[in-house]
Order: sequence, then C-alpha cells, then structure tokens
Amino acid sequence: MTPPEGGSAQSTTRWLEPILAVGLFVASLTINSGEEWHYMWAIDLLTCVGAAISYRWPLAGALAGAAGLGAWLLVPDVVPSAGALAVLINVMAAFRQNLRWKVPLSVALAALGYLVLVMRAIRNPADHWATAAVLVLLLALAIGSGELGRRWQRLVGLERERASAALDRFRLELARDLHDTVAQTLSATAMRAHLALAEPGVPEAVRADLEWMTQECRSSAHDLRELLGRLRRGPALPGVQPLASLDTLRATVAEQAERLRVAGFQVQADVEIARLSAARAQALSAVTVEAVNNIVRHARPGTACELRLADRGEHVVARFTNVAGPASMRSPIPPAGMGLTGVRERLALLGGDCEYRLDGRGWTLAARLPHGVEQV
Repeated sequence: MTPPEGGSAQSTTRWLEPILAVGLFVASLTINSGEEWHYMWAIDLLTCVGAAISYRWPLAGALAGAAGLGAWLLVPDVVPSAGALAVLINVMAAFRQNLRWKVPLSVALAALGYLVLVMRAIRNPADHWATAAVLVLLLALAIGSGELGRRWQRLVGLERERASAALDRFRLELARDLHDTVAQTLSATAMRAHLALAEPGVPEAVRADLEWMTQECRSSAHDLRELLGRLRRGPALPGVQPLASLDTLRATVAEQAERLRVAGFQVQADVEIARLSAARAQALSAVTVEAVNNIVRHARPGTACELRLADRGEHVVARFTNVAGPASMRSPIPPAGMGLTGVRERLALLGGDCEYRLDGRGWTLAARLPHGVEQV
C-alpha cells in the first residue's frame, strides 16, 4: 500500500533524494575535474536531476535518470562518470514510496547500469564479475534503504496518529462523562425545582429560592453544554460519533453497516427507536462501533451479521450477531479485550449492562440500557 501523500512523516524526509543527488553531483564534478572530455557534467546533471525529483515525481525522475544513464552508450571512448550511480537514488525512492512498479524499475535500471557501468566502463572482461558484484551490492543497499525508510515513515506516522487519537479520545471521553454526570444532574435538579414550584402552599421565600435554583441550574447546564461542545470539536476519529441525538445513532449504525458491506459481509441493520437521550445515543454509538470492530477482526468475510437496536419499553436493547469462525467455535470463551471492558463500563455508567455469548453458530453481543430523564 502506498503511504498517503502529504503526510507529516513524509514531508520531513522529502528532501532526502535531492540532498543525496546534489552530493553525488558535486562528488562527480570533483572526480571528473581532470578528464579530457569536458561535457561529462551535462550527463551527470541530467542523471542527478532525475534522482533529485524521484520522490516528488517518480515517473519523470525515472525517465530522466534512465536517459542520463543511457547517454553514456552514445559517447565513444569515454569512461562513464560516477554520477551514473544516481539511478540508485531512483530505486531507493521507489521503494520508499512503495510504488507498484518499483520492481520493474529496479530491474530495468539494473540492466541498463550493467551495460553502462560494467560492459561499457570496464575494459578488461575478467573484471566484469567483480564490478557486477559491486553494482548488485549497491542496488541491494538502495533497496534496503528504501524499505527501511518506508517503514520508518510508517512508524512515525502511526505514532503521531496514535498520540492524536489518544488525545481526541480523552477529550471525547471527558466531554461524555461530564455530560452524563454534571449536565444531567443540573437538568434533573432544575426539573425537580420546577415541579416543587407547582405544589400548593409553598412559602414565598422558599418559592423565590426555588425559582432562583431553577434558573441557575438551567443556565449552568446550558453553559456546561456549550463548553462541552467546544471540547468535542476537533478532528473526528474514524468510527467515533460526537454526543448528539437519535439521528446521530442512526447515522453511526448506517456507517458501520456500510463498513461491513465493504469488508464483504452480508449485513442487516435496523434501528427501531422513537425516543432516546443524548447520553444513551452516544453510548450505543460507541457500542455499535466496538461490536463492528470485533466482527471485522474475528468473523469470516462473506458471512451474515446483524445490527439491531430496538425500544423495549423501559429499556433500549441492542443486539449484534455474526457467524462464528472455526477458531471461535474451538474456543467458546469471548475475548476479554479492553474494547468489551470499555463497553461494560460505558453501559454501567447509565445503569445498563451487556453480555457476549456463543449462541448456536454465531456470536451475540447484547446491550441493554434503561431510558433516562432526557428523552428526545
């Protein structure tokens, strides 16, 4: 897979090929300073320019490098310059980018390099094998350097993504927990104070305090939700939906169902819910994402799976099923991963629970949440 262009890890190493090409060009000028043919620098310049642009424009760089290398075959009685080795930079860049045509490019440049740097440059046929061995070694070093560079770029990119994702998850978790606790408590307190005002015989002093309490709780809850909204803003995490509403839950289920279809599964998805609090919509969205993660990891593509969420009166029930693979059938104990642990903890915060079991031929993750005060 080719790394995405414009990544931060790639941008930091984009100047590697130009630096190497300039260094080789300067070295070749120094080496060739005493040669009788004074136009070697022009061919070296073409080859090194092709090497310098090989990361940003791989095809153009390969063509320029091949043209510069092949030009030595047209110059009689002149030993090729060391600048011809710049084509190895093209090979390194191709492997750094993991281009689809990196192997044909390496073979073509290696064959052309053999003709120029071995057959053309070495007068004594007995020395051909030794020179060819050196060329193969340099080619292997270029390929190895490209592979190591690609893996290093990927590791750096993954570490940065992991750190950014951890920060975003912390921010979202903090916003969710504050909403589930403080914001809902303020709303519930305001509601109770409002109901108390409707009782007959409430003294005027108490009534004034209750009105003040109602107004302050509502105002504080509004301000807190505004702050939580700002806290949740930022780069969206793949598969993570912000705390919102029933529509958000439906969008998450549809998105995860499409994700399963793209992965090759046969999917049935239903959301039969007419009312749901924001906190419960957020919790069930996260449970849906984790359930789909498990299906993608452990189930066999092409099999059937279901995502069903329904209102059962006092509770909302979510059931996620998939056909068990052979490995799961041999070991009927559900994996105790951090994902399922997080699902249980998230549901428990809202008075819910879940179970994960092998039922017949398939796994079932069943989550149950009681309705809360806020139902929209």
